[in-house]
Amino acid sequence: MRWLTFIVFWCLVSATASARIGDVEQQIGDTVVERQSGDTLTSTTGLEIESYDTVKTQQGRTSIVFLDDTRVDVTENSKLVIDEFIYDPNSQTGALSLKASIGTVRYASGQIAKNSKQNIKISTPTATIAVRGTDFSMTVNEIGSSTIILLPSCTIIANERVCVVGEIEVESDVGTVIMNQAFQATVVDTAKSTPLKPLLLKLDESFINNLLIITPPKQIDQELDRDSIKDVANILDLDLLVFEELNRDYLAEGEADRWQTDLDFDPLAGDFLFDALDQSMDNLVRQARTDLDRKESNPKLGFDAETGVTILNQDPRWIYIREGASGNYVRMELQQGYNYSIDHNQNGNEIIGYEINPSGGSINNNITINQQN
Repeated sequence: MRWLTFIVFWCLVSATASARIGDVEQQIGDTVVERQSGDTLTSTTGLEIESYDTVKTQQGRTSIVFLDDTRVDVTENSKLVIDEFIYDPNSQTGALSLKASIGTVRYASGQIAKNSKQNIKISTPTATIAVRGTDFSMTVNEIGSSTIILLPSCTIIANERVCVVGEIEVESDVGTVIMNQAFQATVVDTAKSTPLKPLLLKLDESFINNLLIITPPKQIDQELDRDSIKDVANILDLDLLVFEELNRDYLAEGEADRWQTDLDFDPLAGDFLFDALDQSMDNLVRQARTDLDRKESNPKLGFDAETGVTILNQDPRWIYIREGASGNYVRMELQQGYNYSIDHNQNGNEIIGYEINPSGGSINNNITINQQN
């Protein structure tokens, strides 16, 4: 009898875990949904979403509406993990936990945020966002640095567009900021860094996508530069001219501590062979570490200002992006497991022999791109 009771309980839990929690309301392009069971589904309009699903967009966009009317829009080359969704339609309360892992995700609050805001947990690799009933976007680059932008919540009432602005709290391991104005933004580079003081951006919502990774708003770049200057200024505050020797009482020291002649120095006392071997070993270790670092850093992920190239790791592919000042733009998906050498001329701005070669082996593929206005 006990055995039968256990089986019935297990079935109920399994049915609850696989229950529908929302639907794909709109699907453009390619997206896959990975289930906790191990199944991988192609996202289509009307696809039922379940707890613990992972949504991975490729060249596509996916809009999900949960049972409490929470809406999440996932842009191209992004990843969203649904950790938890619990909802009681009678009391309109529950709990929701989402994680934006990479790319750009927009969140719009539903009933849970209105009635159980303490049970909403939205996070990125470097930040946690406490929601107080509003809309916001999260843009996460390949190393986890997160840009969070507060957005207005707009609805149509009596044929008029009415917008309100709520409040969110962005927290890292060492600091917190609160944003309550539309288009305020903050950046959290690492979990151990303080969130950037909120900035009011002059930005249209249509520009909030993965291009924020490649080209952050100038206001954010300028503020980050100011923070770097402040760090340098703190170093410069160090007074190197402070002289402490006048505080030393030489008369209180013994003669052996105060005086030394050439007769006290034994030039043969040093172990020169040991030092030379140590130095040689240090050089070998340093060279090996340099070679290893060089191999691990190829390709260099993120935006490289020297070449103008952005490399994203979208396993099993490398994403190569280069945008020229004249508006020329290239985006390539390159299969990982091969090595590449790229010659790229963008209206005279040329790079030759740009390598994507993590193995350090011979080049399998040579790519030439020539763009002219």
